[in-house]
This record gives sequence, C-alpha cells and structure tokens, in this order.
Amino acid sequence: MDSNIALRHFKMEDAQRCSSLMQDHFLNHATNLPIEVRIQISNSRTSEYIQKIATDRIIIVASLKDKIIGMGALKENEIRHMYVESKYQRRGIGSRIIRFLEREAYEKGFPSIIVNSVDQSEDFYTKNGFQSLIKTRIERHGSILEAILLEKFLDK
Repeated sequence: MDSNIALRHFKMEDAQRCSSLMQDHFLNHATNLPIEVRIQISNSRTSEYIQKIATDRIIIVASLKDKIIGMGALKENEIRHMYVESKYQRRGIGSRIIRFLEREAYEKGFPSIIVNSVDQSEDFYTKNGFQSLIKTRIERHGSILEAILLEKFLDK
C-alpha cells in the first residue's frame, strides 16, 4: 500500500480529472462491452456529467500529489463509479476507497452496502468482505450487462 496516496471527498475542481479517469476506463478496460457502447459511455463522462452526479452522491477520490488516480461514489447505500487507474491497481487503493465509502454509508444509518459488479471485479469485492447475492442483468446506456449483486453488512 502506498502511503503517499491521499483519500478525500470530491471537489468540483476535480471533475476534469475524474472525467479523464472514467473515459480511460471505458475506452481501454471495459472489454465486457461492445466498442461502440464503450465509446458512447466514454464520450458521456464529461466534467459536466461528473459535476451533475456529485450533487446526489458522495464521491471519494484517491490522489497521488495532484493527480487523481482513483475514485468511488456512494449513492444512498450503493457503490457506483469505482475506478483505479490501471497502473495503480493491486496496491490497496480500491480497498481503501471501499472502506471510506463503508464508513460514509454506516454514518448515514445504512446497515449494509451493495454493488452491482461485472464478473471481472467480483474477486475484488469478495476480498473486501462482500457476499455474492445473485447474478442479474442491468441496463446501462442501452446495453444489457451481466452483473453480480453483492452486499456487505456494516458494523462498528
């Protein structure tokens, strides 16, 4: 784990850097989606989009110096928008973001936290204490995705 990486709440001036992180993810790593859908989603992840979603969810960013290298969001008790730049993955950054989001959900009175995950990320969530509940399909941007609903009960 890199101790130089700071976690903090999103600020509106982070929108462009978060946008770039999301765009890179969809263009280069979301291989479970057809390329035309990846391009469509990537193009929709603008700074304005990030600023808009920041009004109804908590967004946490992971930064190294002034560069945002990871993010995660919480909408009520659902984790959304979990991304860590690929060269920083497997260093505990995503797990730190999860723990931060868990505390936020717990403080808001939620007994558990959920996430819809693609198969490729299921191991990450189970290593972080989530239990697989059901395989499901979710609609995102006109495409139906195979997903796994996972849940983690929160405690003190």
